[in-house]
Amino acid sequence: MSRLPICAAVIFGALVATQAAAAGDVSKDPDLQRLSGELAQLDADPSLGQLGDADRLKAHQALDELAQTSSHSLDRAQALYIAERRVAAAQFAAQADLAERQLEQLDREHDRILLEASRRDADQARQEAERLRLQNTARDEEAQRAAAEREAQAQQAAGIASNESDQAHALAEARAREAALAQQEAALSAGISMGATPAKSQPPPAREPRGPSMLLSGAAFMPGRAILRTDESTRTRVKALVAFVLASAGAMIRVEGHTDNQGNPQANLSLSQQRADAIKDVLRAAGIPASRVQAIGLGAEQPVASNATPQGRERNRRVEVIVLRSANP
Repeated sequence: MSRLPICAAVIFGALVATQAAAAGDVSKDPDLQRLSGELAQLDADPSLGQLGDADRLKAHQALDELAQTSSHSLDRAQALYIAERRVAAAQFAAQADLAERQLEQLDREHDRILLEASRRDADQARQEAERLRLQNTARDEEAQRAAAEREAQAQQAAGIASNESDQAHALAEARAREAALAQQEAALSAGISMGATPAKSQPPPAREPRGPSMLLSGAAFMPGRAILRTDESTRTRVKALVAFVLASAGAMIRVEGHTDNQGNPQANLSLSQQRADAIKDVLRAAGIPASRVQAIGLGAEQPVASNATPQGRERNRRVEVIVLRSANP
C-alpha cells in the first residue's frame, strides 16, 4: 500500500511537467488536447484514478514527449501514435486492476457466505439437540410417574420404555451431528484463513499401488474454470506441490481431478479433466517429464464428503497428486 502515494506523486509530477511544457501549445494541438483530456478524466475517476499507476505514468510521459515535438516535425506521427497507445493502455490497465479487485471481493464474500451457512447449520443442530433433550426429560418424568402404577399399567410402562430408548438414540444422533457440524465450522474457518481445506481422498481407480499423496483444494482455481488463482496462498500451495513431486525420485505420478455433483455430469467430468491437465502442465513447467505424469478427470465419481451440504461439496472439489509405487519393486 505504501507505494501508491509515491507513484501518485510521480504521476502528479509528470502531469505538472506535461502541462508546463505544453501550456502554450495545447490549445493549438487538438490531438494533444484530446489525449490530455482523456488522461485527466482517468486520473479524476474515483474508482479508476488510483489504479494502473505504472501505465498512467507512461501515458503522462508520452504526452510530455508529444508536447515537445513540432507539428511539422518528422517525429510528430510516431510521438502521437505512442501517446495514443499509452493513454489506451493506461485506461485498460486501470479497468483490469478494478476487475481483479472486484473478483477478489466476490471470492471473500463467497467464503463469508459459506461460513455463515455452516454456523446456521450448527445452530439448528444445537436447537434440535436441546429439543430432544427436553423431550427426553419429559419422557423420564413420565416413566417415573408410571413406575408408581407399575402393576396397573405394566403394558403402558413397557411402551414408555421403548419410547425412551428411541428418544435416547435420537438424542445421541443429534449430539453427534452437532459435533460434526462444529468440526466442519472449525475446518471451514481454518480454510478461509489458510487458503486450503485439507481432505482425505478416496483411493484412485488406478491399479498401481498407491503411495503418498498431496491435495490441492478446488478453491485454488477460478470458479468453474481450470485456471489457478494468482494469490500468494495459492502460489505457496502450488510450490509445495511441485516440491512434493520433485522429491518422489522418478516415481510415476497420477493427477486426479474431482468435482461435486452439482450441474451437468458431463461438464463436471470435463472440468475435472481440465484441472488435472492444468496441474500436469505446472509440473511439466517445473522440469518433471510429461511421461511420468498421468492426468485423469473423475468428475463427481469419488466424493470424500456428502454433496448435500456446501461444506461437503467444497471438500469434493479438489485435485489430488499421488505418487504411484511400483507393483514390482
